[in-house]
Amino acid sequence: MIQIAKTIKKERLRRGMTQEALAEYLNTTKTTISKWENASLYPDITMLPKLAKVFNISVDDLLNYSTTMTDEEIKKISISLSKMINHTSYPEYLATVREYYITHCNEFKFLNSLLGILLNNILYCENKLQLKETASLTHEIIKTTEDNSDSIHLKKHAQGYKTLLYMFEGDYSSVIENTPDFDLKIGENATLAIAYLQKDNISKAKNVIQTDMYQSLMIFMHDFALMLSRDLHTVSIESLESKLYHLNQAFNVDYLYPHLSINCYYQFALYYVEKSDSRAIDYLKNYCKCFDYLVSDFVYQKDDFFNEIDEWLDTLPLGERLPANYENTLSVMYSRVSENEHFNTLENFKYIKKDLLRIYNKKDESN
Repeated sequence: MIQIAKTIKKERLRRGMTQEALAEYLNTTKTTISKWENASLYPDITMLPKLAKVFNISVDDLLNYSTTMTDEEIKKISISLSKMINHTSYPEYLATVREYYITHCNEFKFLNSLLGILLNNILYCENKLQLKETASLTHEIIKTTEDNSDSIHLKKHAQGYKTLLYMFEGDYSSVIENTPDFDLKIGENATLAIAYLQKDNISKAKNVIQTDMYQSLMIFMHDFALMLSRDLHTVSIESLESKLYHLNQAFNVDYLYPHLSINCYYQFALYYVEKSDSRAIDYLKNYCKCFDYLVSDFVYQKDDFFNEIDEWLDTLPLGERLPANYENTLSVMYSRVSENEHFNTLENFKYIKKDLLRIYNKKDESN
């Protein structure tokens, strides 16, 4: 998979250089050169231009990099890395991500995918050192993208990941300083859809407008769940219940975004624990329904209203698959209810636990 070790050795020998001579030129050690050549260590990204210069080749040639990665290749690698965290150690997973970064440092679309994977899995760091190493690699990839990519959109995505990384690092001041309180939305996608209509491209107009609405509704659901869980609402819980009910009637959000709706039902169930057993159980049943959707299909769902979003899904690093760790996400969602002592006093809670376990055990059949 990694060709740079072979290339360094081959080019060094072609130039008639010893490891000592190369080390002296690069202001490093013979041991470091040896490790590069046996693939036990990889050069820092800043060292690549120097290596390419001494060998009189391009960085692309040094990395054995000849063609742009296809979307399918990016998707395949991204899914593999996303699943890797469950089947290997965190250091091995992180080393693999670093290797892909080193060998594809000019593939900015792929780098954006790596950023998403790193931040989705950062919660699985086992200690502060792993968190520091992950943050360092993530910052490096972000800087590479910001400094070298020609794509405004990829740079914007990288900056979004930087904000998220600040959150994981606990650097809330940087989040506030680098994120405007209010971002004026001027409806670029609606304008784009109209432009496509003027060109008689109805199919593209549908793609654009549906994708914009789908993502806007998803962000709304995320904000709604956050408002509910962090007590940021100014109306009663009963009013929020009604709003979610009617939102479901209108847009089928439980099916489309079960990973978001499930958080709302969890909060509603907690609210009713000491007020009404039957209401709490009803919301836990809704929780189970959303959980079942996720176990069966861990993907961005479509329905008859949102049936023209495939083109957008094809642009995502993981395709239609949700950008989160399947096994760990389900484990957390299962245990936060089944092991929650607040629910133990509810009549018939044992049936909820039984149903949750039944659904949870389906995961091996689904993925």
